[in-house]
Amino acid sequence: MADAGKIIPSIISQLDSLLSGFFKGTSADQDRRFSDKELKLLKTIKFPPEFDKKVDMRKVNLEVLRPWVAKKVVELLGMEDELVVEYAMGLLEDESQPTPDPRRMQINLTGFLTNSTPAFMAALWNLLLEAQESPAGIPKTFVEEKKEEMRRTRANDTRALEERDRRLRLDERPGTG
Repeated sequence: MADAGKIIPSIISQLDSLLSGFFKGTSADQDRRFSDKELKLLKTIKFPPEFDKKVDMRKVNLEVLRPWVAKKVVELLGMEDELVVEYAMGLLEDESQPTPDPRRMQINLTGFLTNSTPAFMAALWNLLLEAQESPAGIPKTFVEEKKEEMRRTRANDTRALEERDRRLRLDERPGTG
């Protein structure tokens, strides 16, 4: 038992000398090799002036924007990518941040959309700015597109009805049929 009294302090001394070297040096925060890459990108990338305007996502109807985001992702990537759509929507739906930072969004989406990210973000941000100004939270562009679509549909329906009536008149004329 007397040997144990000598061995334990010896082991503790050895462990202490091993661990004391473990905590020496610099932390990741102090080492320039591990600096915040996002912060560097924020300073070096030129962003459009619209990004200076904040968007309150509580005023935006995101369900109306989801199909646009999905369509644009397909357009840019050449395929449907639900992961990218959900990621982009998740950045907008973050309740802890009701006013998202478009600059950080662009940086975060660049890994997925690469060179198309600035154009995507500029278009998206302009729609969000329009939507927050609208009482229903729907971008004015979408409302105008829907109105135009309804006008075209109505015009086509009118033409179809006129054609039907014309054919009926032709069928009713004496000496035909």
